[in-house]
Amino acid sequence: MPWHVRQYVKTELMDYKTNRKILDRLEGNTKALLLAEKRLKQIDKVLDSLNEEDRETAEIIFFEQYTQAGAEMAKNVTKAMYYNCMNKVIYLVAKEMELI
Repeated sequence: MPWHVRQYVKTELMDYKTNRKILDRLEGNTKALLLAEKRLKQIDKVLDSLNEEDRETAEIIFFEQYTQAGAEMAKNVTKAMYYNCMNKVIYLVAKEMELI
């Protein structure tokens, strides 16, 4: 996967909670709102497809925004679990968004 695609998807995932709150407050049918809603639904679809362990790890990484060391200390997420889940979710979201 190209580096710029990976960074774009990772940013979308990190901003998910904020974007969801903003979208819930806005109304209308502008192109930007429709695109934002589409992106959030694509992320939701991927998160819903994950098993419970991966879902929890993804929430720790992308929503609670723990670093690898922080997740290991606070949430007992091993280094392998952290990076495997992060890479898996980024790949699945990129695929769902048809970026790869």
